[in-house]
Amino acid sequence: MTTNQNPPTYTGDIAEQHVDPSQEYSTKNQEIVFSEEQHAIWAELFAGIHQSYLLEHLCQEWTDGLALLELNPHHIPTVAHLNDHITPRTGWHIERTVVRYTLADDWYKKFSQRIFLITDYLRTRDQIEFTPEPDMFHDIFGHLPYLTMEFYARIEDKFAPAYLKASQEEQEVIKRLAWYSTEFGLVIENNRFKVFGAGIISGRAEFANAIMEFYRLSRDTVIDYTGKVFEQLTEQFLAHKNDVYRLIDGVNELHQRGQMSSQDQGWNVVHSLYESLGISRDGYFGGEVILAPFDIETIAHIPKTVYAFNPMFFVCESFEQMDALLDSYLKPIALRD
Repeated sequence: MTTNQNPPTYTGDIAEQHVDPSQEYSTKNQEIVFSEEQHAIWAELFAGIHQSYLLEHLCQEWTDGLALLELNPHHIPTVAHLNDHITPRTGWHIERTVVRYTLADDWYKKFSQRIFLITDYLRTRDQIEFTPEPDMFHDIFGHLPYLTMEFYARIEDKFAPAYLKASQEEQEVIKRLAWYSTEFGLVIENNRFKVFGAGIISGRAEFANAIMEFYRLSRDTVIDYTGKVFEQLTEQFLAHKNDVYRLIDGVNELHQRGQMSSQDQGWNVVHSLYESLGISRDGYFGGEVILAPFDIETIAHIPKTVYAFNPMFFVCESFEQMDALLDSYLKPIALRD
C-alpha cells in the first residue's frame, strides 16, 4: 500500500502578495490601455450576465445603479468615467491597484478614506463562467453600480471604522459580515429572493446556482411563494439549524486539517460532508446552496477561511434590516475610544 507523502495543505487562506511599491498606481497614473482581447472578454462577460432571465433576479437597486453608472457593454471603462459617475453622488472615489487579492487590512484603510479599489486584473477567457479571485469585472460590474447610491455607500461606510478598532477575532467576523452581505448577500424584494452580492452578480456559475435554488425551494415545497417568504425561510432555518451548524463545523475541521482540496474540489467538499454526517440531501438541504436568514451568530460561526463555503447564502428581509443588523455588531466597535 502506498501513501501520499505530500498531502495537500491548502486551507483557503489568502496568500500574501508581495507587490513592488514602484509598480503600484499613483493617483495621477490610473488609466490603462486595454487590448482588443480584453475588451472582447469584458463584452462577453457583460452580455453573459445581461440576460433577462438573470436580470429579473437582481435587486432593483443594482439595476438602478447600473443605469446611473452608464457602463459601455463593449469597452472596459476608464477610472475617470467611474469617478465622474460615482463621486458626485456618494462621495466615494475609485482607485486602481496592482494588488489582485490579498489580506484585508490595506483595503479597509482605503475604505476608511472612502476609496474603493479596483484591480487591474481581468479574468481570462477560460474563466468566463467563474473566476476564483475577484477581477476588475467583478469590482466594476458587481460593486460599482451600487456605489452610485447612498444606501450602499452607508453600508460600506460601516465596515472600516469598526475593522480598524476591532480585535483580531472581531476583524475575522467583520470580514465574514462583509462577505455574506456585499459579496454574497441576498435580499427580499416584493416577497421574492433577489440577488444583492457582487460575487454572485459577476459570476455566471454562482448566479445560476442561486437562481436554481429559488425555484427548487418552490418545487420541493420548502417555500410557498404565495405566503411570506422570509418568515418561511426563517422557520426552515431554525428547524434545521443543528444540521447547518454540523456542516459548518465539518468544513471548519477540514480547514484545520488542511484538507479543503484533497479528494474533492469546491462544492463537492460540502457534498461529501452531507454523506459523512448522515444529512439527507433533500428538502431544505436539497440544492446546490443553502439559504439562511442573515444571522450574525451563524456568520460568526463560519470558519475563518470562508472562501470555500460559498454554498451558503444569507438573506436579509430588507436593506433596512441589513443596516440594523450590521449596526448591531459594527457600531459599538467603531465607537470605542
